[in-house]
Amino acid sequence: MTSALVVALGLLPGSLQAMTLLEAVSQGLAVNPEIMAAEADARSVETEVDIAKDSYWPSVSMSAGPENQIFGEIGYDVTATQVLYDWGRIASQVSTASAEHQQSLATLKVTSDEVALDIIELYLDVIAAQQRVAVVEDYLQRLNELATMTRDRDMGGYSDRSESERANLDLARAREQLSVERGSLREAQRQLSVLLEQELLTTQEPVPGSDLLATLESPQAMSDAIADAPALDKTEAGIEAAQARLDESRAALKPQLNLEGSLLRREIGGRVEDDQVIALRISMEPIQGLSNWRRTEAAGQRMEASRYSHRATLMDIERSLSGLLDQREVTAMRQQGLRQQVLSAENVISTYHEQFNAGLRDIADLLSIEREHFEAARQLVDLKIQQYRLQYRAASQLGMLDAVMPGITRMVAGGVNG
Repeated sequence: MTSALVVALGLLPGSLQAMTLLEAVSQGLAVNPEIMAAEADARSVETEVDIAKDSYWPSVSMSAGPENQIFGEIGYDVTATQVLYDWGRIASQVSTASAEHQQSLATLKVTSDEVALDIIELYLDVIAAQQRVAVVEDYLQRLNELATMTRDRDMGGYSDRSESERANLDLARAREQLSVERGSLREAQRQLSVLLEQELLTTQEPVPGSDLLATLESPQAMSDAIADAPALDKTEAGIEAAQARLDESRAALKPQLNLEGSLLRREIGGRVEDDQVIALRISMEPIQGLSNWRRTEAAGQRMEASRYSHRATLMDIERSLSGLLDQREVTAMRQQGLRQQVLSAENVISTYHEQFNAGLRDIADLLSIEREHFEAARQLVDLKIQQYRLQYRAASQLGMLDAVMPGITRMVAGGVNG
């Protein structure tokens, strides 16, 4: 019946759909407005590169109008100017635009990785909530078995009502916990559906494709990985853009050599005559106070600021990755301890049942060890998902989601990765 319902839902437009993590990330990236905005910005900046390169071509200016009076003869001035030497000013403008384009591509990659990580985190929230629900349901089943056993003992006169009342109390607490976990599951599914713009029916546990953090334990490996981080690429492009602006402002202080050719029709001595002029000309930017030199000073200050920004980004990434490595180690040790707790609790439960049947244990002992087993199992679920989170967070920061999620490269910002 359930399978038929799933198939029927799959045939309806906008219906719930089962998705792997890779499919969820692909869907979320395709509809995310932040990525669309970053892509549009990258295209705009790419056009600015072409505009800067157009400065290598001659510029043409035209004007026309009556020469002497409103209804007099028409004169005109058509002038073509070709820059012959400008101390690298146009080249600096092209370099600035190119660096800004690289910066926009890096921004797109950073945005894509951040959005992908948001989707991954919510997907993991759903997985964790589903598994916690399963753990609580298993706990409830165990408690129901104990409650049935205590009722049978009550009816047989082997115990008073206190045993069944104690079992019912733990059952009520477990049902409340189940409601809490189901609420957390619905909330995680709701938030994920907002990012994907569609609902999820089922999910699959997204085990990372590799232990990325393990490869970063050596300082050299971490340094090499950080060097290729998109956030660092973004700040490096910012430095290049600031340097190009500084070069441009310095070139603007120097005279520029142009070749000019003009076709004129103008009034000379009361008569309108045609004229042609070809000449070499030297031109400079208009000088207003010390503004030209202050522009150079400001460009140098922006250059300094971009270098500090690069260093700050590098420190942030290093600190974040070091923290993830520490968390991975601590989480692994806690997992090992909790696995042992779960195994030990299962053995104790078996022993307690035998002793209970022999009259050597009371129901409180069984309920207590069941509770300990449940708490350890629930924490173990959270720690397992936390280990996944650490891998995906490190991969997102380094722009290496493909290392832990094979196939993501062709989906995350294809224009950048391509």
